[in-house]
Amino acid sequence: MSFPEKKRKAATKKPLLKPSLTLQSTPNPPLPLPDDLLLSCFARVSRLYYPTLSLVSKSLRSLITSAELYKTRSLLNRTESCLYVCLKLPSDDNPRWFTLCRKPNQSRKKKKKTSGNILVPVLFPQSSPPTHAASFVAVGSDIYEIGGLINDVPSSNVSVLDCHSLSRNQAPNMSMAMENPAAYAIDGKLCVVEGSNYKDFFDPKTQTWKPENRPPFALAPPEEYLPEYRGRNLWIRRHGTSFSGCMIDNVYWWYKDGQFEWYNAFKRECRILKGMEGQLPKLTRSCDVQLADYGGKMAVLWHKHDRSSNDKGRVIWCAEIALERRSSEEIWGKVEWFDHVLKVPKLFRFVCVLDPTL
Repeated sequence: MSFPEKKRKAATKKPLLKPSLTLQSTPNPPLPLPDDLLLSCFARVSRLYYPTLSLVSKSLRSLITSAELYKTRSLLNRTESCLYVCLKLPSDDNPRWFTLCRKPNQSRKKKKKTSGNILVPVLFPQSSPPTHAASFVAVGSDIYEIGGLINDVPSSNVSVLDCHSLSRNQAPNMSMAMENPAAYAIDGKLCVVEGSNYKDFFDPKTQTWKPENRPPFALAPPEEYLPEYRGRNLWIRRHGTSFSGCMIDNVYWWYKDGQFEWYNAFKRECRILKGMEGQLPKLTRSCDVQLADYGGKMAVLWHKHDRSSNDKGRVIWCAEIALERRSSEEIWGKVEWFDHVLKVPKLFRFVCVLDPTL
């Protein structure tokens, strides 16, 4: 190729364009989405992600806690059971509430596979003066705090914790004061038991209490068929502590000697949950195992020593077990996940584990 041809070819070659500063400038931020559209989107998201979404901004936090969001969830049939855990911590006179949610920032570098679930605080207004040995029960999206001791005096007081608005409201008092009640929800109504004789029933729709001599059959305890459970059966709380038992779909469940057991009301005998071998770590008596209904599944909570704190603290673990009834005499369990969800001081205790619907 001659020199003139090279010169002519170089002249026709297009120069490379350098990026302009105007192309790198940030465009005007988009206009905010209408609240109705945001509510429709958030209503389709699992409640497990709401605590994380509420951290984005004050406006989103306001939407997340609004009554309109939960009305939308109900209209779209997107309500779900949410796990709420109440703990008594040594530094607080009032019990503290936590709810299960997804971790906001998960590292991709972690070698161990985790569930991504943690317990985060729920900031309900505290009772003043503090109530001790009260009973808690969930009806819909409300948690009822019933009876107990106020200034060492038995109380008939009933407070309602609204899980939507995170507010505390008053309900009508019980027919009589109860020092150490046990409360259960049946068909949307409350049954409150003191000892083995007195029962009081509350209808949230009519806001009225009605004393009864005996609870319905569904509440009849199995202690007459299970002598070893006398004094610690599922329907009585003693000294303000909750026992490792719950009712799921009208079936009594408890944890005893390393096994999950249930009560067969038709045969009037105990059965063992099958298929659980090797699915969970060994749970000893010191683990303080707690069971709860979690939308028809079983939530299991326990604690272990926190090795990272030189045994000065505890780590709370949680598992979710799917239940499959294969016959009138067999129920099988499958652990869907288990993980450590919260670190707590050494001298803590479980108060209750509930599953309000939100």
